[in-house]
Amino acid sequence: MKLTIHTLLLLSLLLSSALTHASVPSDTDAYISALAHLLEQKTIGDAELVHMLEAAEDGKVANPICPVRAETSVEHFVANNALEELLQGEIDVSRVAAWAKENIKEQDRIRKKRKETQEATKELWKDIASVLSAGDRHSCAVTIDGTVRCWGGENGLGQSNAPHSVFQSVSAGYDHTCGVRDDGTVECWGYNADGQVSAPSGVFESVSAGNHRTCGVRLGGTVECWGNFANPGKAFAPSGVFRSVSAGGVHMCGVKVNGTVECWGDNSFDQSTVPASALQYVVSVSAGGYHNCFLKNDNTVECWGDNYFGQTNAQSGAFRSVSTGSNHSCGVKSDGTVECWGDNSFGQSTVPRGIFRSVSAGEYYTCGVRMDGTVQCWGDDTDGQSSPPKDLIV
Repeated sequence: MKLTIHTLLLLSLLLSSALTHASVPSDTDAYISALAHLLEQKTIGDAELVHMLEAAEDGKVANPICPVRAETSVEHFVANNALEELLQGEIDVSRVAAWAKENIKEQDRIRKKRKETQEATKELWKDIASVLSAGDRHSCAVTIDGTVRCWGGENGLGQSNAPHSVFQSVSAGYDHTCGVRDDGTVECWGYNADGQVSAPSGVFESVSAGNHRTCGVRLGGTVECWGNFANPGKAFAPSGVFRSVSAGGVHMCGVKVNGTVECWGDNSFDQSTVPASALQYVVSVSAGGYHNCFLKNDNTVECWGDNYFGQTNAQSGAFRSVSTGSNHSCGVKSDGTVECWGDNSFGQSTVPRGIFRSVSAGEYYTCGVRMDGTVQCWGDDTDGQSSPPKDLIV
């Protein structure tokens, strides 16, 4: 086993400090090696290790398997009283080794299960959330044959003039639209004064159109943004590997491969200041006008940012997905019904009855995909954004 100098020094100092009253036998190195293995395998971190050694005198240890349990009796571990024996100078190396082995085995199982869950939710989110997109005043959807159809917005800037191609997904922004083609390349159309339609070449996994800017996740997980660069930080993407990205009004958010959320851009309502609850495993995040909502691993929804209209007062219960508009938010619950909260000045948060596969919140309106593939919209229809084609099936 390869140990870093940092690890060895940390373990040596901690053990020498914790065992000043004990008669330390020569095979203490075996215990150091066992704990070092846990540390190197990232089963426990430095802070957890310190807590384990300090708490051992009281017969309790920090649980390296399930961090949500602050402390667990030593008897719950394979090693049983191994730490107490260590403090008494009576080390059973075989039991300590077994403890380390079982902890590592359990952690590997948890990591494998989490990875499987991450991959499954990633594909599920891609499938149900990218076929319909409600923008500022126009909407677009990917039909069952892969073509894109758009409606609303008066189409004065060409944002509803979808090209004749086969698409995997589509995203409607303020006055432009982007989609990921079947070959993974991105194509955009509509207003291009800020370069938001000038998509870079290469293969992308997903794309999100915002207000005069666009961001996409490249194959491999890096994020690239283009469009309005007038305000520093509003279009540039952070480094790291991402699963998804969402472009809001003047800010962007993304979910990294480790399940944490990162946001950048305008922060006038703290919408780019990620709360601690979003720095653990998150399924998806949606950036709205000046607020965000995210779907947690336990299927509950949490929001933050501007709350003038109550758009961050997420409803309780289990959700399948969540979408944010300008001043309202909506989500599909586990039973297929849709709930919305926030601004309802145009009826955009008054949800029709029935079961939905997905939902997308726009500026002052909302659209959802029914179980039979038909699209229904509600709210502001000034520019026809809530009137999808009657023959549309997605």
